[in-house]
Amino acid sequence: MVNRKKRVLWIVGGVGLALLALFILVLLFGAKPLRSRAEALASKALNMEVRARGRTSVSLFPFFGASLADVTVQNRGSVVATAATAKVGLKLLPLMTGRVRISRLKLVNPVVSIVRQKNGKLNVETERGKPWGKRLALSKISVSQGSLHYADLRSGGKTEWEGVDITVEDLSAGGTPDGDPLRTLSFSADFKCRTIKSGNFVLADLAIKAVAGGGVVDVSHTGRDILGGKGSGTFHADFTGTEPQFGIILGVNRLKIHDLFQGSPNAKGMEGLADLSADLTARGKGALEIKQSLHGQVSLSGENIVLNGLDIDDLISSIQRSRRFSLVDVGAFFLAGPLGPVLNRSYRFADLYMDSRGGQGIIAKLVSVWKVGNGVAEAVDVAMATKERRVAMKGGLDLVDNRFEDAVLAVLDENGCAVLTQKVHGSFSRPEIGNISILRSLTRPMTNLLKSAVKLFDRGPCEVFYSGSVASPVGNKRP
Repeated sequence: MVNRKKRVLWIVGGVGLALLALFILVLLFGAKPLRSRAEALASKALNMEVRARGRTSVSLFPFFGASLADVTVQNRGSVVATAATAKVGLKLLPLMTGRVRISRLKLVNPVVSIVRQKNGKLNVETERGKPWGKRLALSKISVSQGSLHYADLRSGGKTEWEGVDITVEDLSAGGTPDGDPLRTLSFSADFKCRTIKSGNFVLADLAIKAVAGGGVVDVSHTGRDILGGKGSGTFHADFTGTEPQFGIILGVNRLKIHDLFQGSPNAKGMEGLADLSADLTARGKGALEIKQSLHGQVSLSGENIVLNGLDIDDLISSIQRSRRFSLVDVGAFFLAGPLGPVLNRSYRFADLYMDSRGGQGIIAKLVSVWKVGNGVAEAVDVAMATKERRVAMKGGLDLVDNRFEDAVLAVLDENGCAVLTQKVHGSFSRPEIGNISILRSLTRPMTNLLKSAVKLFDRGPCEVFYSGSVASPVGNKRP
């Protein structure tokens, strides 16, 4: 009984001494001194100017720290980030000797604005100084209702992340002789984002989990769906070598084709499901190096895709008569498959819908398999079949310079030989589209007697253009 009372007294006495120490710390290190020291520490860590322009207060519970309002981060006089509130948890023992050491950080409504200038430099780039060398260790970082805005003044592209919630625990990095914090990066994190918008493309309700240890980061998708379909995705990054190594594996079944191509006016009338897969690796320290080293394979396949307002068979028939459309308009957007959104950001496929006759078309089967090497995607098995036609594509897409590489589109006969062909090269935004070459007659399905007459006068050897997995439409031996 006596021992129990002693323990209680020790606990009460300890709590009392802790409270007394906290009040002394508040008196010694008031809100203003803490704010100025926190600003200096953050400015040194970011190599930018950090200022808290609003009210600063000191909190004792649930942890000792400071709350800073209206925080602004500037780089060379330009605002790159703001936060409504930054709550900073401080370690007590360092404060006793006049040092400020942050143990945790919470940001409320932060907004980060990254701009790539016309000269290629980012507004967040700073002059390289001496490696910091110190070890970063935070027990917890949290972000609530954050936003990230990225704008490329060279291309005019924009990406916006809204409703970002992040929780990072046990973060540690740095302390290495070379000053590279990524080599010793360690943490566990949960990331959620309400919407990601790039151009007209929108991705909603993204949820991922990340774990890092010893400079190796693994990210996995934890949401219920991806692009309306069921699947999984993983991302792997290794910062322990001379240059970072990256890998991504993605598999989605029965995704909504509308969601993949959303942002294009073409997508408004699309109905159907498809399967998407990607297995890619890359390396490098910057975006350009990563693009140039991109290797792997991406594919998209689907069946019975309904195109409300667009009948591809009618359009192909009108090409020979009026040359009003091109095969690039008819085929490139769909045949690029998983890479279609890349083309959509540049080329105006909307014109095809605006000028078409309307109606309803069906892509009975779509297969789009691309092999990626050194940043260039080469067509492996790329074709689609409508009710009456088959269209295929050869060549490549340069994902580094955003250009077509020796791309050729063709309407096929039952043997996979080209009936109509058209070449396209140059930039995605302003491609140079060649003239349509008519190699054989283009006819609609007809009676058996008429078919026999056409075959009699229009038969001959040909070079097979396509021999992939998309078969000729049933009941239509020659388009």
